[in-house]
Amino acid sequence: MANGNFKLHVAVDQDVCVGAGLCVLSSADVFDQRDEDGVVKLLQTEPDEALYDKVLGAARKCPSKAIKVEKVYDDAATPEREQ
Repeated sequence: MANGNFKLHVAVDQDVCVGAGLCVLSSADVFDQRDEDGVVKLLQTEPDEALYDKVLGAARKCPSKAIKVEKVYDDAATPEREQ
């Protein structure tokens, strides 16, 4: 398990995405955009630990708050929402 006790789980809401593309600029390994309308596409739901800062930054920068990041702990029944 990442960090020895949690990993990040990423989800996107394509219905609220406005296609600004800040997520792709922050972390192109995790996010992409659809060619036809620029709406976010999620490439990884559980990114490597090395990408955590970039993923959290993308979630903070998202103007429509379409990116949700949760810390999933090894022993936790419910994930802790970051964004």
